[in-house]
Amino acid sequence: MPHAFRIFSSAVDARRVRRPTDVVLLILALLSIIGLAFAAPGPTALDSSVTAVLGSLPGVAGWLWELSYGLLVVWAAALAIIVLAHRGHRRIFGDLVLAAALALGSAVLAGWVAGTSVSDSIRALLTPGPPAVYLETRIALVTAIVVVASPHLSRPLRYVGRGILAMGAAASVALGVALPIGAVAGFVIGVGCAAIAHLILGSPGGRPSAAQVTVALGDLGVEVTQVVESLHQVTGVAMFDASTPSGEQLLVKVYGKDAWDGQLLTSTWTALQTRGETPRLGTSALARVEHEAVVTLLAERGGVPVLPVLAVGRSAEGDAVLVSQATGTALRQLDPDQLDDAVLASAWRALAGLHDLGISHGSVDGDRIIVRADNTPALADLAEAQLAADTDAQLTDRARLLVTLALVVGHERAVASAGAVIGAEGLAAVLPFLQPAVLDRSTRRAVRQGDWSLDDLSAAAVSVAGVEPPELQKIQRVTVRSTLTVVLIAVLAYYIISKLANVDFASIVDELSSANFWWLLAALLVSPMVQVSLSFSTLGAAMAALRYWPVLMLQYAIQFTALVLPASAARVALEIRFFQRYGLAAAAAVSIGVVDSVSGFTVQIALILIIVLSGLPGLTSTTTSTTTSSSSDSSTPSLILVAIAIAVLGAVITAVVPKLRNRARETIPRIRAALRDQAVAARGALTVLRHPAKVGQMLGGNLGAQLLQAIILGLCLAAFGETAYLSQLILINTAVSLFAGMMPVPGGMGVAEAGYTAGLQAIGVPSAIAISTAIAFRLVTFYLPPLWGAFAMRWLRRHSYV
Repeated sequence: MPHAFRIFSSAVDARRVRRPTDVVLLILALLSIIGLAFAAPGPTALDSSVTAVLGSLPGVAGWLWELSYGLLVVWAAALAIIVLAHRGHRRIFGDLVLAAALALGSAVLAGWVAGTSVSDSIRALLTPGPPAVYLETRIALVTAIVVVASPHLSRPLRYVGRGILAMGAAASVALGVALPIGAVAGFVIGVGCAAIAHLILGSPGGRPSAAQVTVALGDLGVEVTQVVESLHQVTGVAMFDASTPSGEQLLVKVYGKDAWDGQLLTSTWTALQTRGETPRLGTSALARVEHEAVVTLLAERGGVPVLPVLAVGRSAEGDAVLVSQATGTALRQLDPDQLDDAVLASAWRALAGLHDLGISHGSVDGDRIIVRADNTPALADLAEAQLAADTDAQLTDRARLLVTLALVVGHERAVASAGAVIGAEGLAAVLPFLQPAVLDRSTRRAVRQGDWSLDDLSAAAVSVAGVEPPELQKIQRVTVRSTLTVVLIAVLAYYIISKLANVDFASIVDELSSANFWWLLAALLVSPMVQVSLSFSTLGAAMAALRYWPVLMLQYAIQFTALVLPASAARVALEIRFFQRYGLAAAAAVSIGVVDSVSGFTVQIALILIIVLSGLPGLTSTTTSTTTSSSSDSSTPSLILVAIAIAVLGAVITAVVPKLRNRARETIPRIRAALRDQAVAARGALTVLRHPAKVGQMLGGNLGAQLLQAIILGLCLAAFGETAYLSQLILINTAVSLFAGMMPVPGGMGVAEAGYTAGLQAIGVPSAIAISTAIAFRLVTFYLPPLWGAFAMRWLRRHSYV
């Protein structure tokens, strides 16, 4: 019988796993500690401000800070006592010791690198009080213990631990033990070390035990005689099979209050990876079971064969529970000889009935089609169902059903059953959606292991539908010749820019050789985060249910193709192919790219206007130099002219060279036809503008990318001993990106370099440093990213996303 207050989230024998989110936490911790190291040991201006605010609080805060700081040790000791007092959970004590040892060693090492002696670090751990140290050892130690214990504990205890950590960190600053930067660094070290411990030892998922589920069912008035874990499990929910005294079989879905899948980072990762781009992160567990119950009830009232919901609600311990009938056998478990054509036709009619109600299923597969005792199929698990579903969502359902049936009875019988029910026209509409990207991971794996391919299935469907197979957009390949051409253009562009800036090439080499390596490394590490932000913009521009990871790989692959194509052309060509893999027409894919690009353009214009009109430091302000270089002998007008000249030169070469001229002439009719098709598709793509969340994703993603690029530009500038206001960096980067993106030159090559140099000169950066900074910035944001972009392109090809 479970306790009235649940201490541990999982049963004693709960299985431990190593989670991708711990890898994410470790990477974020490493990047954070590297970034903090540049400002260590402080104090920074922010440190002084925060310390002053805490010091100005009323006198009563004195004993409060001492109490809070002491509670850090008390809570760490309490966690150790709790796990040692419970025989079955004593193994957790090893986790706490490992995390604490890693945190102590890492904190002392990081402090020593920043200039804090080992004795001072140990003193800060044992005795509260000044002088302030970098980094805060006690915070690092307790954070590691609290974070490593969190998956094992119930949610209330997790919240208590986090609250004590927050108060303890503030207390360490108020008592003079550490500066804010040291407290933050201690927290980051602790999180990273806890992630390492989880990756070494694993962690439980906080899933309820069968005994707890039995009690929860009793709270809902459902009497059962047996509860066991289902063989089929879904990420984010615990599935159980139960039996009633009358012998009726039940399926129980439990969204545990303490489930680790419900935590913010874990649920975000799961949503981005497996649940599409509408993850319902802000939806409570109770709302999710209520949604499934309502959809199931609507389908049942509409005559659609489903497994009825018997009970739904929240247990006394706070778990959200849904109970439904489980009479029948999953389709994938049946022998093909047991399934006659009438069963296949009934499955198609059941899905059609659901679509007639305006509902899409959202997760059709062999486990969610149940063949009941009377040999009739029923639709199960409507948790991902969508009300008022659009045509694409319904066609995706049909494509998944066709593949599901083909996996059981063969592709020829599956296509024949589809043609008999939805007809040739309906089957033709499904063809563009017969793509690996439309299928879930387990179905894709089953297709790869089968004796037929999706191409075989598509060919059979084409034959029955009597139509031409849909063609995919061709992608221009990156070749050795195109790469050498890029290198030649880059060398020529830098030579011209250096001459126009009146800077000797040797001076540029000297500046580059004297650059601070660590600042450049920081810029290189931050550079991939630009695509992380842009991926959210692409997710927001499309109504299709996309997964985040393939979209991120798309963004990196665009950097690879930008070597041979102008940035906008590379993006459009690759995005068309990518979205076609999700079943969208080429014109609709172009419209999505246009919406995404327009949102980026809107953000760029808004940033420029805000900086210019608000009085923030812009191109008329000067920088603060930490070098002994002389003032700039700016040749900004010349460099602006050369940027325009490069664009004009490209147009002239196109007009003079017959091969290029003929290619441009042949392209014009295709562009006109594409624009006509796009005008029709754009009306559908623009529906995203009716969804505030989508608009927010697009604007937020593009805004984040612009800010990150400005930060990278600042890091590159700092490598040469110069600093600038963030508003100046944003203005320069945004203006150059806006202008270079319009040029018919791969990656804006030459144009971007000239623009960045001119912009930096305009704010007072010496010419040699301006050119060197432009080279460094372009190196980490354009010339080096194709290295990992090539791996991303290979990944997309291997998984049939392009």
